[in-house]
Amino acid sequence: MKIHTIIFFLMTLLVSCQNKSKNTMEKYEWEESTSAPLGYPIEVYRGGFSTKEGAFVSLYGGTTTGTNGWGYPSGGMSNNKKTIPDHLHVIWLSYAEDAMFEIDTDIDREKITDYFNKGYDWKTLNNSGEIRHKNYSSIVVGFAPGGVVVIWVSGSGIQKEIGRYQGKKIEIPQAEIDALDYPDKTLFEAEYRRKKFAQDNMVPLEIQVANKNKPIPFGLWDTYRKKYQWKPTFKLEDGAILDDKTTTGINYLNGEVEKFFHENFPLKTYSNNAIPKSVSFSWKDRDEIKYGAGANLNEESALAAFKEVYSDHPETVHADLEIKINIPNTFFTVTLKGNNGKEVFIKTENVEVFKR
Repeated sequence: MKIHTIIFFLMTLLVSCQNKSKNTMEKYEWEESTSAPLGYPIEVYRGGFSTKEGAFVSLYGGTTTGTNGWGYPSGGMSNNKKTIPDHLHVIWLSYAEDAMFEIDTDIDREKITDYFNKGYDWKTLNNSGEIRHKNYSSIVVGFAPGGVVVIWVSGSGIQKEIGRYQGKKIEIPQAEIDALDYPDKTLFEAEYRRKKFAQDNMVPLEIQVANKNKPIPFGLWDTYRKKYQWKPTFKLEDGAILDDKTTTGINYLNGEVEKFFHENFPLKTYSNNAIPKSVSFSWKDRDEIKYGAGANLNEESALAAFKEVYSDHPETVHADLEIKINIPNTFFTVTLKGNNGKEVFIKTENVEVFKR
């Protein structure tokens, strides 16, 4: 009996190892991208993704300005079939800190592979309501001040965090700098870095003015990663309904992105999500007139609202993010309502409401 048990265990182990080997060697179609926060551009000096099997994908590709915000992919170069990486080794320049950083770490290949194998459901944008199953198409590396590195997988209207890693500040040996050719050598010229950082296509002028004489908010991007139990809810006029041919889109401060199918509302369960950054949705009024809407949430207001609602015993609190459309269908408000009786209004910016 013991011999049979041992044989069974060894066979199971062999199959498991074979499956694992197959997964690590399987190729998927994806592109590599980089990201940075608005106001804190970076430039990869050298490095990229690699695998234990010897594959390498470079992340060298010019400046990542971050003008579209934290988590937004930029700089994809090789959208073809490749194995999933298990290591990240990059040296980059942080313009705001005027310093070089290095990250040299294993990454969660199994988690990335799981996302790529499962894919996600996506509702087409032609208002037909057709749902298609799609694959993730990008692995994004975000570089934030203080050596913070975050990796996401990304697809159409969806982005999920893989992990957060910590780089270290380094000095490049002068002998290495002296051996460089132009234009690579310009990265190590102080005047070049200063002038480039001051360009408004690197950091918009209004952001330069807002950040002037202010310290870099180290730790902010870790604050973005904190998650809470909450769900979006809607309060519409009598007879109005969410358009089941479309979705509610939510971008989160931590760089994640998610779509909620309208036929699933009202949502039955609360999810563990980061603080929302923006929302978009559509609905039909009692006369079947279709509307679309969207807004950014004021970051300071959203952070304060979640801090207030979840201030006491956060592990027992869940909340509704109530989106309330006014009766003329011209505006909407956002309020965070906790099961502990706390309600906090969240300011919105760039609100758009339009007939579709």
